[in-house]
Amino acid sequence: MFIVIVEDNILTATVVKKRLELNGYTDVKHFDNGMDCLLQVYEDRTPDVVIMDYHLGLVNGVEILQKIRAYKPDLRVILMSGQDDINVAVQSIKKGAREYIRKDEDLHYTKLLAVLKEIEEEISKEKENKPIKKIIGKVKDFLSDND
Repeated sequence: MFIVIVEDNILTATVVKKRLELNGYTDVKHFDNGMDCLLQVYEDRTPDVVIMDYHLGLVNGVEILQKIRAYKPDLRVILMSGQDDINVAVQSIKKGAREYIRKDEDLHYTKLLAVLKEIEEEISKEKENKPIKKIIGKVKDFLSDND
């Protein structure tokens, strides 16, 4: 599973990346700003998951989330921030974040790893169902051509 971390604090990003690697997530890339993340999503290899901070300098994580949603509505985004404002958490979820995790919660890494495990299982099921969906699409095309 390809994971992108968007975090402007290099120490925090290093700790998150190391925690992920220790738990078997080795395909991890870090960006220190939202714009580089968007370039990754738009032009390069699309990640399976984006873990993003709220405070990212000139733009915030919710603004980047909205741009991601406009281009890749199914991309899974987790906001992980020290922001203690409940409105930020609510706004994040309303704008399409899969989860909002506060960095200062006692078990925030445990929660992050649990969400990543859920996502990993979803991706696995999607891959299993992909051939079936392709066949159903071909049958529908065939039937509509014969009408």
